[in-house]
Amino acid sequence: MFDQGSDIYFDDIKVGDEGTFGPYHVGKEELLAFNRRWDPLPIHLSDEEARKRGFKGLTASGQYTLCIKQLMLNQADWTPAVIGALGFDEMKFLEPVYPGDDIRLHVKCLKSRASKSKPDRGIITWMFKLLNQNDDVVLHYKDTVMFGRKP
Repeated sequence: MFDQGSDIYFDDIKVGDEGTFGPYHVGKEELLAFNRRWDPLPIHLSDEEARKRGFKGLTASGQYTLCIKQLMLNQADWTPAVIGALGFDEMKFLEPVYPGDDIRLHVKCLKSRASKSKPDRGIITWMFKLLNQNDDVVLHYKDTVMFGRKP
């Protein structure tokens, strides 16, 4: 739905609309470089340390997981209409992300309303789910985003 080959605006998105993006392959070297720079916890740097804490090996930082989501999301034809995120709700990291995982993003429009104060825009609440190659949900949350209306 969201890769129709032309720009998508607030007016084009209806409650119940869904789409899927990806997959994104999680490479070990990229994950380690991110983790070293931004979230150098032992579980993010060492298989051995992660296994000591009950994981099957080193895990992605939650921030890295969110960056994967953002990269896929910015491939949608609505990118020119996005004004900005207004807030995240009910964010849960349900399963770890590991090197070698193939992550995809599923989005669903939950709510939509035109702005009362600015008629050139509207507000959409999405449910975002990131899933791995086994269909395990690794992250889900609601994201409220301001979109421009058709020019």
